[in-house]
Amino acid sequence: MTSLAEHTADLLAPPRDPEVPFGAWTSAVRRSVMSFQFDCDRPRAFAGMIRDRSLGGVDFVNMACAKHAAYRDHSAISAADAGFYVMTLQLSGELRIAQDDRVAVLKPGLFAIYDSSRPAALTASDDYKSTCIRFPKERLGSRNADPLGGVTATAFEYAPGLPSVVWDMLISLNRNLDSLGAHGAVAVHNVMDLVSTMLRTELGGNVEPSTTRRDVLLQRIREYIDDHLGDPELGPAQIAAAHYISLRHLHNLFEQTDSSVARWIRTRRIELCQRDLSDPAMAGITVSAIAAHRGFTSPSHFGQVFKRETGQAPTEYRHQAMANRVLLH
Repeated sequence: MTSLAEHTADLLAPPRDPEVPFGAWTSAVRRSVMSFQFDCDRPRAFAGMIRDRSLGGVDFVNMACAKHAAYRDHSAISAADAGFYVMTLQLSGELRIAQDDRVAVLKPGLFAIYDSSRPAALTASDDYKSTCIRFPKERLGSRNADPLGGVTATAFEYAPGLPSVVWDMLISLNRNLDSLGAHGAVAVHNVMDLVSTMLRTELGGNVEPSTTRRDVLLQRIREYIDDHLGDPELGPAQIAAAHYISLRHLHNLFEQTDSSVARWIRTRRIELCQRDLSDPAMAGITVSAIAAHRGFTSPSHFGQVFKRETGQAPTEYRHQAMANRVLLH
């Protein structure tokens, strides 16, 4: 039988993801997962690898690194990264997750969840390797509920049955993310329904089902928005008409997620522009071309929105992202 480590070995060290020093690692984690503060006893000897990709609103993150600690208190928790759960499966080494007065010690074959909206401390050993998914809380039901509040920092087993089935599907999605094509977002959505089912089973049925009619419609609308971000005229009227609902219904759907249609479109455009500006394969494409591709009609307007949302001008953000990659060599 193939071991878990053998099953996931290709996720951890693809040739295009070389090891990075500590400074580049911390920047990559903040971009890919959430804002942490870090401690490392041997920063000069530190080396790590991280790879993140996103599809259907879910982030797939693979990590391998040396011993270090990461923590976040209330001062580090921003509105931008407070609405997520991170579910991490340990592949090698050890990870200690402390949150909500509980501590989970993860060894290979164990997984746990932590909440981005509350303080947490993570301590990784040498030879740490994991695969993680970061997903919005809405995937498990209402944003106003806290279905996992009682089980964060609790270790669960990758064991025969639903946990191994779900993780195997997540690992397969992770491995094939770049080749899923037009059906990728639907595949991710369906697997996340299984994640919700697994959590309801593992946690005694306390997680609200995610497959309500409202959730399905909202997910379809979000996928439609992602597919049409390049259209500068994309707006509520077009979105409502495409889904045969009223404007009022559309706005009500987003109000229940503490967002709005316009804010969601703007956020997704900025997120994808950040991804493009960080991609070495797009280094020869101008900032204005990237902005236009994501639906911004004016370079100056894009620059204003980007800086307001990220705290950096687009060229500054690109320069920093590329400089971090230069540190790899």
